Amino acid sequence: MKWSKLKEETIENIKVFSISGILVVAFYTLINNVEPLYGVCQAIFVALSPFIYGIGIAFLLNPLRKIIEYSWLGKTKLKPRTKKIIASFGALFIGIIMLFVFFSILIPQMISSIQTFLSSFEGYVDSARNFFESNNFFSDDLLKTLNPVIDKGVSMLGDWVSNLASSLNAILMYSVIFAKGVMNFLIGMIIALYILLDEVNLKRQMKKVLYALLPEKTTKSILRTTRLTINTFNSFVAGKAVDSLIIGILCYIILSFMKMPYTPLISVVVGVTNMIPVFGPFLGAVPSILILLLVDPFKALEFSIFILILQQVDGNIIGPRILGGAVGLPTLYVMFAIIIGGALFGIVGMFIGVPVFSVIFVLVSEFIHRQLDKKNITIQ
Repeated sequence: MKWSKLKEETIENIKVFSISGILVVAFYTLINNVEPLYGVCQAIFVALSPFIYGIGIAFLLNPLRKIIEYSWLGKTKLKPRTKKIIASFGALFIGIIMLFVFFSILIPQMISSIQTFLSSFEGYVDSARNFFESNNFFSDDLLKTLNPVIDKGVSMLGDWVSNLASSLNAILMYSVIFAKGVMNFLIGMIIALYILLDEVNLKRQMKKVLYALLPEKTTKSILRTTRLTINTFNSFVAGKAVDSLIIGILCYIILSFMKMPYTPLISVVVGVTNMIPVFGPFLGAVPSILILLLVDPFKALEFSIFILILQQVDGNIIGPRILGGAVGLPTLYVMFAIIIGGALFGIVGMFIGVPVFSVIFVLVSEFIHRQLDKKNITIQ
């Protein structure tokens, strides 16, 4: 009877998650192929963006809030509600400080690096061309073919930069978009604070709604799958964030010591793209190598060697210690999840594909193991 009940629960969990996944993919396909519906969905998304920001910020800050509440304030004699209030405000304050440090230190350096690169772009192209010509990397016929293509590309990029910089309409448009984004983000932070403060009541209300509208067995399956999904995402996002932060800082320190040009820009690119498993390091390394190739081909070679060593250290030492069994997927399944996620939802899909597939993998694995145990079959 016990195994029968477990089997039913597992099948129900798989059904819930599979149906949810199919609905998400179907909805995404539908809105991308039906123009009017896409416009309506986009308008709804824009209207709800402060709440989406709020949920996202609360999700990211919740682990920090728990550390403050249970580890730092756990042994104090404060009331539970007081601990939660202090922890919620503390987590939000630390998040704001981190953003301030990021924007006040790294962003100006990144902007300066981008401006310097754009202003020197044509000179870099000429230097790279002379380097390849003087070292006979390409035949004369190939160079004659490539030169007009390179000249046209440089001219188009220069025109694009000039038009972007001089276009008042473009500046106004981007200013309005930026202002709206900042406003939505600020409202989202306030919403996130309310979510962190009222987490228990919100969970209780959601349970009431589910139990009122759905059968008890289905509700329990939804709640269990939700807990599994949240725990998996929490572990994965927190682990990858810490791992990527360490990689970005290491990259910045070592590249500064190597006197590598555009160190802040390259370090941020490497750190951010490192959030994507397996393919992330390559996505960050390729544009960085191309930039350095224009500036100094030997620096590009040095960086290529450095990034290979750094990723080996990350993959074999840093990553496993931080992430541990956060995902628990074999490498082949990780690659499958990234490819499918990227094909459906782009860069975001490459990131969320791994934890989503991990949840599916856990549910299916539980079902398979229970079926094997029921049949008394052991596979080595």
